[in-house]
Amino acid sequence: MSLPSLFRPVARLLLVVALTVSLGACGLWSRDTTEPPAELPEFEAEAEPSVLWSRSIGSGGQRFLWKVQPALADGRLVIVDGDGRISALDPDDGRQLWQVRLEDARVAAGVGVGEGIAVIGTLDGEAIAVDLEGDGERWRVRLSSEVIAISAVASGIVVARTNDGRLHALDATSGTVQWTALRTTPALSLRGAQVPQMFPGRVLAGFDNGRLLMLSATRGNVLWETTVGLPSGRSEVERMVDIDGHIPVYRGAALVATYQGRLAAVDINSGDIFWAREFSSYQGGDVDTRSDVLVVTDAESHVWGLNPRNGGDLWQMDRLRLRGVTAPVVVDDRAIVGDYEGYLHWLDIDDGRIVARLRASSGALVSRPVLIDDVLYVVTDNGRLTAVDPYPGRNE
Repeated sequence: MSLPSLFRPVARLLLVVALTVSLGACGLWSRDTTEPPAELPEFEAEAEPSVLWSRSIGSGGQRFLWKVQPALADGRLVIVDGDGRISALDPDDGRQLWQVRLEDARVAAGVGVGEGIAVIGTLDGEAIAVDLEGDGERWRVRLSSEVIAISAVASGIVVARTNDGRLHALDATSGTVQWTALRTTPALSLRGAQVPQMFPGRVLAGFDNGRLLMLSATRGNVLWETTVGLPSGRSEVERMVDIDGHIPVYRGAALVATYQGRLAAVDINSGDIFWAREFSSYQGGDVDTRSDVLVVTDAESHVWGLNPRNGGDLWQMDRLRLRGVTAPVVVDDRAIVGDYEGYLHWLDIDDGRIVARLRASSGALVSRPVLIDDVLYVVTDNGRLTAVDPYPGRNE
């Protein structure tokens, strides 16, 4: 089993100890049998993608500690670097409109925008909001541990996920904690978290114990809770079933995947499971409602095309194996994924073959690409934000 290098600090420490013992037992000259990532595959190009613009956004964060995505609000594209510089850019050309520099902010997550603010989370356990007009910091609140995911701002709150398994709903005006939800965190879990998804009056959140919850946005009470990942195996590593990836919604069902667990369609109103199958993913997927294809990246960086009605196989593409492939973004009849070398790959949604490729940057993609107003935005760990035309060949 190949283990992602996304573990919590305690898990990473245990792995280092285990590797040290292993080296001592086997000798310093033992051959490294770790499987390398697949070479960049050759393919027959059917279109030529293009970069619209690209710019440095400041200091890139550590790849597995800095999970940020741009967001659009009031005609501004908002992004943050690893050192706490929040920038608003013109989405047409990347021109900087304003920048706010936060004091003592080692950024881990963001950006959540809405209701006049942009919110980020830090390695030191703070959630910080700035004014969307560029007028500086609005509020700053200390939470229970490192903030590893930030929701959009909606219903008067923003939801922060912390590394200790808690959700904190913060008042959008003041940052005051409105409610907190907690689920037991296993001894070992992957480094990362699903970004809490906002629905009208509700919050959808996945946890490291394989459970998916729908909570009231106003009080935090559980509306329903269901088990998606079922731990199995003897060791703590074998029993990890984190829900970390993107969760698309298809005809009233949340299509949620767990690491070393299951992929399931869960009714967003009741929590009932329509179907489930064995699957392992910490990236998640996206769905094309027109052609009825669910595209999911698994834990080995294989990309799958599945039937969202029953989870049945349509195709599998393994030519990007172990290349750190992101969750896909479905655009028309193609699915776009990124990898650890900064490449974007366009896959035909009918059979999964690669039809186009573009290198957005020399850095590794740190999170799932974001599609906003027909432009694809990608952030890489060398601190670059790149805007890409996601429809190669549409004007040819």
